[in-house]
Amino acid sequence: MNAIKRQLLESGDIQGLLAYNRLRYGGFEMMARGYAAHGGILKALADGTDLNTIWAEFAQTLDLANKRRSALVDLFTFRTTRKGESVLQSPTGSSDFERSSEYGVPQAIRAEQALLPMGYTFGWFDLATRYTWKFLADASAGQVASLHNAALEADNRLTFKTVMNRLFNPAQGANDDGTPVYGLWNGSDGQTPPDHDGQSFDTSHSHYLTTQSTSLDPGDVEDLQNTVLHHGYGEVDGGTVVILANPLDAERIAGFRVGVNAAKFDFIASAGAPPYLTTETLVGSRPPEQFNGLKVLGQYGRALIVENRLIPVGYVVCLATSGSNSSRNPIALREHPSATLQGLIIVRGNVPDYPLIDSYYVHGLGTGIRHRGAAAIMQVTTSTTYTAPAAF
Repeated sequence: MNAIKRQLLESGDIQGLLAYNRLRYGGFEMMARGYAAHGGILKALADGTDLNTIWAEFAQTLDLANKRRSALVDLFTFRTTRKGESVLQSPTGSSDFERSSEYGVPQAIRAEQALLPMGYTFGWFDLATRYTWKFLADASAGQVASLHNAALEADNRLTFKTVMNRLFNPAQGANDDGTPVYGLWNGSDGQTPPDHDGQSFDTSHSHYLTTQSTSLDPGDVEDLQNTVLHHGYGEVDGGTVVILANPLDAERIAGFRVGVNAAKFDFIASAGAPPYLTTETLVGSRPPEQFNGLKVLGQYGRALIVENRLIPVGYVVCLATSGSNSSRNPIALREHPSATLQGLIIVRGNVPDYPLIDSYYVHGLGTGIRHRGAAAIMQVTTSTTYTAPAAF
């Protein structure tokens, strides 16, 4: 995307963007030569579907897709249009009452000790379908819709990868204002997590952990949960702890039993798990089949176990969620301030009467960690040093 187009997008000037397209590619009435001029003879697809009807349907499906979003991303992110903000890094704070004196002035609540300025990145991403009049003349509505659906799927992957790349990478960055964009607590940036429930932390405290062995064992998963819980997320704030794992790692967790490899808990299959035989008695209730649209494999300890094939093998993620689009969620998903430029949008092509030809998709988004203690990652490796996976 060139600088002029990017500037028009960032300013929210849709009319200017359309004018730019006409100047760059040529207006409909100016193009005596070139393939776009043939748009004048094309009014419908091969199956008789009107091109403008297709365009209207595409715009409607984009509205629906932007509202639904990905259940996974929505559950762990908070949408914002801000470049950054100061976020309280503890759900409870660390202030205490003191005994009153007759003339003394009580001490103030020290919430500022847990406040941290958090920056969020932003960038534009685009994708073109490159419809030509000859393709549209022979295409059915289903063929054209399949390319549109492919763009929707590509947008879902873009959003997921953007969020996961920030979550898995402890490296500090900066946004367009120069505000630091942090990862989770990592012990390398000099920041100290705030005290919680009588527990103190130091500058070496990290949420990027390693098994220091060749396999994942129950103690690793318990440590992963405790790394989030001991900051107050997932219980004190009424949230839910969820572990995301590739099916290969999730299957291993499903085999954890009390007394085997020092496991403190039994893995309990969810209500949606395949039927099985057992001589044991369940104390308590089975985990739900689904949680906020996510299929639950089961529960180990205090965490629901959710499989996801996009999580790299050898990495297990623990996150605390307070519900879809909650400000208590660990990750911020930054959008453009203009409502017309939020989510995935489709930009008209250079022929005014035939917007589908030369149209393309654009999405502006960015991300950053909001609550540095509300998630943790365990890497299966013999090393004591965490290494982020290759870009998603």
